Amino acid sequence: MNKRETEVFQTIEEGRDRMVRLLQQILRIDTQVPPGDDYDKVCGILEERYRGLGYATSLHEAPEKYMRLSGAKHICLDGPRTNLVARLKGTGKGPTLHISAHTDLAAIQKQGWTVDPLAGEITKTSRYGKSIFDKGGGYIWGRGVGDDKGETAALLLALEAINETSVKLKGDLIVTANCDEEIGGVAGLGYLIREGIVKADLGIQLDGSMTGIGLSAMGRTRFLIRTLGKSYHGQVPILGVNAIEKMSKLNVALNDYWRNVLLRRKYPTPGIDFGEGLRARGVECPTGMLNIGTIRGGVQGATVPDLCEEEVLRGMIPGETYEGTQAEFKAVLDGVKSTDADLQYQLETINFREGYVVSATDPYALECQALIQEAVGVKLPFTGTLASTDMNYQVVDGHMPCVNFGVGGPYSNGHGQDENASIDEIIECAKAVALITMRKLGAQ
Repeated sequence: MNKRETEVFQTIEEGRDRMVRLLQQILRIDTQVPPGDDYDKVCGILEERYRGLGYATSLHEAPEKYMRLSGAKHICLDGPRTNLVARLKGTGKGPTLHISAHTDLAAIQKQGWTVDPLAGEITKTSRYGKSIFDKGGGYIWGRGVGDDKGETAALLLALEAINETSVKLKGDLIVTANCDEEIGGVAGLGYLIREGIVKADLGIQLDGSMTGIGLSAMGRTRFLIRTLGKSYHGQVPILGVNAIEKMSKLNVALNDYWRNVLLRRKYPTPGIDFGEGLRARGVECPTGMLNIGTIRGGVQGATVPDLCEEEVLRGMIPGETYEGTQAEFKAVLDGVKSTDADLQYQLETINFREGYVVSATDPYALECQALIQEAVGVKLPFTGTLASTDMNYQVVDGHMPCVNFGVGGPYSNGHGQDENASIDEIIECAKAVALITMRKLGAQ
């Protein structure tokens, strides 16, 4: 590491208190989705900071088309879908790097928190464990501190330090603070990349942890199924058509489809670890999945229900397309319908995004792994997830090699009650971002 890079790291350390204040400020803005309110408030705060660093900034609100593709009506989305794009023009020839972090939060469960989930409280230790990067700097608490507002603060701190040490970058840098990642990202990074607002050669998705470098994630399609029946008196059900009963028949077929078809559909990803918990269940790579997530129907026990509705999430391995997934899913339902003349159903798509894999031998991934190790002193393994992230858009739609890392680990309760993150770990994340940015874009 050269003298300039060492100065940047020192400046990151010196900016710790400023970073914490910013993080507390944006943690106190409730952007849980649904409904996804107040993205404009978070983006306004960040836009002011990036403008102060000399970035050209613009705010982009997804149009109605993307609201429909998001499934806004079904998910009950509300408020403007504001996305911030901040650009720094390089001084010479070099690649364009895109770094993304999302502004939305996973839903806040009402019960089980021992701290205010929107306060940004600071403690010396965490009762849920210890970060391997903990040097005594304390822990900060609140929904989104590990996913993804801690990453948002780390990114800004890294770029402030580069600016304050007068480092000039040869290549262009694009930063986005995008919305709706937790419910598919269609009106967030999906919109920005699919419409060509963001184009880059390389990517970093700050939406992971400091336990691994994410290279693979599943896609997903969220389906809505309705079965239609005929209402009648519940004591004379033979004269009605029970919509819940018909949905039950579909669910038996869907469960068989998952257990006996999808669980055998795998996409080998050598060199990418999906975790001990999945290995214990025989899953070592992207594997087809299906989850029946909700079911609603009926008005009372004495009435034959004429409508039943449920949501089903179909996990897609890399390479599976929405069109193919939708056709196969419908074929399962039609197979049941062919055996029951009274079964009527409607199928809608709420939203979708496709899966991806970046090879563990990809030169950019290997270089980022080495740079993160140089920055934080730990070699992080390449990992994958059966969930999905906005990196799907960078790889699938943006065609850029990309890596995913961030803040948090087993101790941090991401998406759970008492979400927390080590302040020292956020600092280390900022160092990793800064070093990759300087090396890949060419620091002067």
